[in-house]
Amino acid sequence: MAQQKNSTLPEQTQSFWRETEKQLKYDQLDKDIEVDTAIAGGGIAGITTAYLLAKRGKKVALLEARELINGTTGFTTAKLTAQHNLVYDELINRYGQSWAKSFYQANMEGIALVKQLSEELGIDCDLEEQEAFVFTQDEENRSKLLKELEAYEKLGIEGEFLEDLPLSLDIEAALMMRNQAQFHPVKYLNGLLKELVKLDVEIFEQTRVMEIENKDSVICHTEPGYKVTSDDLVVATHFPIHEPNKFYSGNLKPEGSYALAVKVNNELNEFPDGMYINADLPRRTLRKMRADGEDYILVGGESHPVGDGTSSEQRYEKLAAYAKENFGEDEIVYRWFSHDYLSPDRLPFIGLLNEKEDNIYTATGFGKWGLANAVVGGKVLADLIEGEQNPYTQLFSPQRKIGEMKDTEKANKHPEDYETYTRPEKPEDLQKKQGAILKVDGNDVGAYKDEEGKLHMLDLTCTHLGCGVEWNDGNATWDCPCHGSRFSATGEVIDGPAVEGLKRINEES
Repeated sequence: MAQQKNSTLPEQTQSFWRETEKQLKYDQLDKDIEVDTAIAGGGIAGITTAYLLAKRGKKVALLEARELINGTTGFTTAKLTAQHNLVYDELINRYGQSWAKSFYQANMEGIALVKQLSEELGIDCDLEEQEAFVFTQDEENRSKLLKELEAYEKLGIEGEFLEDLPLSLDIEAALMMRNQAQFHPVKYLNGLLKELVKLDVEIFEQTRVMEIENKDSVICHTEPGYKVTSDDLVVATHFPIHEPNKFYSGNLKPEGSYALAVKVNNELNEFPDGMYINADLPRRTLRKMRADGEDYILVGGESHPVGDGTSSEQRYEKLAAYAKENFGEDEIVYRWFSHDYLSPDRLPFIGLLNEKEDNIYTATGFGKWGLANAVVGGKVLADLIEGEQNPYTQLFSPQRKIGEMKDTEKANKHPEDYETYTRPEKPEDLQKKQGAILKVDGNDVGAYKDEEGKLHMLDLTCTHLGCGVEWNDGNATWDCPCHGSRFSATGEVIDGPAVEGLKRINEES
């Protein structure tokens, strides 16, 4: 039996960050151009790399398939932190103290660079130094936090083991990391984008790279029909669109997660400083936010494999119930979905995209903790392109020997705990703005009825490598469980690696 819909949830999915800061607009590519470095992908990794290269005198073009800051960066929890839940004990056991220490330092340098650029460029992005906390309400997980504390001590990480937190939760234990930060990513990146214009970086939106040709130079063939020729190319497109050996298809797992922005009644609920995430199941992440004089609490979690066929709407409902239970009858103003890719060892891939091409680079696999890593990753890429040494080149290299770690992100991956989305039997049974996989003439097809009542029928075959997509009822998208491509309700590409939309079977009015 389907769970009754929570009427307090907003009807549409909208990111708090994108709704509380005006978006900058840029033109579509309308001619062939030549630059020193082309960067595909307009999130924090791509924009940071573009800025650092332009500051060094490189002629740069930044290409975004849709709108800038409209991928994971625009739908994040916006925590700048080296505390990636419980990771350092595992890193020590897998790679040794030196690599674990280097990973911590890389994240801290990413945080420091955001602080430095915000101050130098006068970017007001609500940047605040905060302490980060991972906590448990389960006595059985207390030992995991104590093991992580030992890792902190071995690595010289500034932290503290706590028995309680200023949250309205029954806390068993918590581990704090000092000198972390939170910010407004859209405000920050808008500031960097304005600097890119001053540095003569060419910026293009609605300019999807469809194919990459690498001969004497790298040529990006774009959806508008024009070419971008460059000496070097950075592919910072969430999942690499250029993958000659299918390495990334075999080593990146797509996962999605959800967030709510809960408006706070200050007279009743004072949310404490700090950024919080639990080590329990189901996973929950918390922090406070502010916009236009109003206070909000971010309540996030419910991570699961993209396209697993379970009801995304129900996952929003579970977060809403959690928010109501712990923070009262406050208003849920925004809800949004983010998806990211996890590598086998939980370290991102930043560096040469593959061994056989010395002029194509990538930044991907950030594992839902990409902000600080992406910023320092921009420095890694800029140094590689300039032929300079960087202490984190080997740490993040896609060519490293990968040591697989325990899957500590199994929160909410139990299909038996979640209903599948409601599936009408026939296309005519669909409600407006509803989609489903239906049997038509004995074949499975994707059917969606738009708000005007028009029926859209789609082939369910992902145009990347042919996997079958699933309907996402909470976000009205078609999601691929294999490599994370996502398509709009009517079949257009939202997220790659697919570059072509779903095939239309027919459409009826």
